[in-house]
Amino acid sequence: MINRPVYTVWWIGSRRYSLWRACWLLVLLGVTSPPVWASFDEAYRLTIGGLVTDFDTTLRINSRDNSIDDKIELEEDLGFDSTVSSGFIRGYWRMASRHRLSLLYTQFSRSTELTTTGDLEIDGNIIKAGAFFGSSATTHVFDFEYMYSFLKRPNIELGLTVGLYWLNSVVELTAAGEVIFEGETQPEFKSDYQANQRLIAPLPLIGLTLGYAINDSWNVRATARFFDVTISDIDGYVFSSILGTEYYFTKHVGLGVNYAWFNLSVRHNGVVFTNTLTYEYTGFQGYLTLKY
Repeated sequence: MINRPVYTVWWIGSRRYSLWRACWLLVLLGVTSPPVWASFDEAYRLTIGGLVTDFDTTLRINSRDNSIDDKIELEEDLGFDSTVSSGFIRGYWRMASRHRLSLLYTQFSRSTELTTTGDLEIDGNIIKAGAFFGSSATTHVFDFEYMYSFLKRPNIELGLTVGLYWLNSVVELTAAGEVIFEGETQPEFKSDYQANQRLIAPLPLIGLTLGYAINDSWNVRATARFFDVTISDIDGYVFSSILGTEYYFTKHVGLGVNYAWFNLSVRHNGVVFTNTLTYEYTGFQGYLTLKY
């Protein structure tokens, strides 16, 4: 049995409490500051941007009878870059003054090629040192969110969010070299060895989001979301937090920058195998924002 990694919770804990303190400070500023031009009444908003993140990713495959227990660190074992650049797009629709929907899409793609310097065990098979090894990892993310603003003034908005974080991740491996297959004792040369792991997990999220307008053009935003859930054959833990700011050059066009912390652990309990994906990242996001 695989235990959910406890260290990931503590790794992010101090930052989480710092974010909550920042949120309450912004609330106090909003309540005590004089109103400014309404910054949170746009009907539509679109953000398009990029992000640079530092990843730490682990895959694990276990059989139900515990005869297979494979753990792969993508960055350390397979040579994936820990720093990843990607793009994202997000749309917002304010249905009413206190109700808003949003949808985000982003994709993370990485690949690597190397000659193995040590034996590597995958799916119970051992790829011997000296083999040519190629691998790729692609993750698609759809993040749907509903927000209800229980505190709303012209210069401040504090809301409760509920949503669905839909993860579709696949890791593909290829190798050419000597392989000792499960149950065998002698290596066999294979020029087309292949293996893959796919994980699809819809994970619900709840949280708080806060926006504070410093003046007509400049605002700051903070968001924290969390969920730990078991749904059917999927166990999932997610913590996500963002602290950022936006500056509008006109009433409709602006630029923004965020700093994000994200931690995820998903376990899929299949009939034969149990697949686990754990990753965490921190990084900066920069984007163009359009509102109307």
